[in-house]
Amino acid sequence: MSGLLKARIAFAIAIGLLLACGLVVYGTLRSFAASERLVQHTQQVQVLLGETEAAIASAARARMTFVLSGDEGAYGQYELDLKRISAKLAELRQSTKDEPSQQVECDRLEKLAGERIQLWQTSVALKQSGAPQPAAQPDFTRQSVAFAEEIIAVTQRMRNAENELLAQRRGAAGITFGFATIILVISGFTAVMLLFWHYRLLREELQARELAEQNTREAARVASEAEQKARQSEDIAIASNEAARRLSARLLHLQDDERRRLSRELHDSTGQHLAAAKMVLSSLAAGHDGDRRYTDSMELVDRSLREIRTISHLLHPSGLEEAGFSTAARWYAEEFAKRSGIQLQVEIADLPARLPREVELALFRVLQEALANMHRHSKSRTADVLFRADAGQLILTIRDYGIGMPNDVLKQFRLSGTAGVGLAGMRERVRELGGNLDLDSSSEGTSLRVTIPLRQESALAASD
Repeated sequence: MSGLLKARIAFAIAIGLLLACGLVVYGTLRSFAASERLVQHTQQVQVLLGETEAAIASAARARMTFVLSGDEGAYGQYELDLKRISAKLAELRQSTKDEPSQQVECDRLEKLAGERIQLWQTSVALKQSGAPQPAAQPDFTRQSVAFAEEIIAVTQRMRNAENELLAQRRGAAGITFGFATIILVISGFTAVMLLFWHYRLLREELQARELAEQNTREAARVASEAEQKARQSEDIAIASNEAARRLSARLLHLQDDERRRLSRELHDSTGQHLAAAKMVLSSLAAGHDGDRRYTDSMELVDRSLREIRTISHLLHPSGLEEAGFSTAARWYAEEFAKRSGIQLQVEIADLPARLPREVELALFRVLQEALANMHRHSKSRTADVLFRADAGQLILTIRDYGIGMPNDVLKQFRLSGTAGVGLAGMRERVRELGGNLDLDSSSEGTSLRVTIPLRQESALAASD
C-alpha cells in the first residue's frame, strides 16, 4: 500500500471520528434536554401534590370555620377550595398519565378526596339546616381527620415514587455523560494522532515525489532518445502496414481481373467450342435415333456447357456489369438456394442509380464468400439475405441459423481479422471502400453485416 493511500485512509478515518464526536455530542445534548424535561416534569408533579394538599387543607379549615362560627366568608372560601381541589386533581392525573403506578395512586387520591368532600358537604348541609350544635359534627371532624391522614399517605407515596424516578433519571444522565465523555476523549485523541500521521505520510510522499522528479529529469535525455527511436520504428511499422494493405488491395484487384479474363475465355472459347460440338452431335444423332451413345454424348455436352456457363458466371457474373448488384445478387441467391438446398429469405432493394463498379464487385464477392462459408460450416437449413440503402450507407446482412462459429475463431477475427482467408479477403475489400464488416456468432447462428458509405456524387457518376 502506497504512502499516499495510507495518508488518505488516515485522513478519512480522522474525519469520520470527528463526525462521530459531533454525533455523540449531539446525542448527549439531546439526552440532557430530555433529562431536563423529565426533571421539570417530576418537579411539576411534586408542586401539584403540594398544591393539592394545600387546597384540601384550606377547604378543611374553611369548612371547620363555617361549622363553628357560621361565617359566610368561610363558606365562600370553602366553595372556592372545592373547585381548586377538582382542578388540581385533574392536573395531577394529566401530569402522571405516562406512569401507570402513579395513575393508580391518583385513583386512590381522587376516591379519598371525594369521600372526604362528601363528608364535608354533609357537615355543611347540617350546619345550614339551623340545628343548634348537632352531636354529629365532632364525628364528621374525626372522620375528616382520618381521611386527611390517608390522603397524606397517598401523596407521600407519590412523592417518593417521583423522587425515585428522579434519582434513576439523574443516574442515567450521569452514565450517559460519562460514556459520552470517554468516547469524546478517545475519539478526539485518536483523530489528532491520525491527522498527525496523515501529515507525516504526506511529507514522506512529497519527499519521495521530489526524489522521483530528480530521477526523472536525470533520465529525460535517455528517454527522449528512446522515444525518437520508438517513433522511427512506429513510422516504419505504419509504412509497412500501409504497404501491406496496398499490396493486398492490389492482389484483390488482380484476382478480380484474372477472374474476369478466365470468365471471358471460358465463355468465348470453351463455351463456343462446346456449342459447336453440340451442333455437330445434333446433326450426327439425326440419323441414329436408336443409338444411345449419341444421346449420352449430347447430355454430357449439355451438362458441360451448363457447368462452363455456371463457372464463368461465378468467376465474373455478366449480369453484375449489365444489370447491377441487385439483379445479380438475386440471381446468385436463387441459384445458390437450388444447388445447396438451403431456404433463403431474400430481401434486396432496388436502387435508383447504379453503384460504382468497385462497390458492386465488393458486395457481390462478400455475398459469394459468405454464402459459401455458410454452406460449408453452419449446417443451417434457413438463412436471410438483406440489402438496403439507408442514410447514405449501403447495408448488406447475411444471417444463418446454424451452429455458429467457434469462440477462438471469432475472437481471432475481432482482434486481428486474420481468421481464414475468406474472412480476411472480405474485410480487406470492405475496408478499402471505407466500410466496416461486423461479425456476430452464437449457438443460435451467425450474422455478417457489411456497411459501406456511398457519396451521392459517386452514385450519380456510376449511373451516368
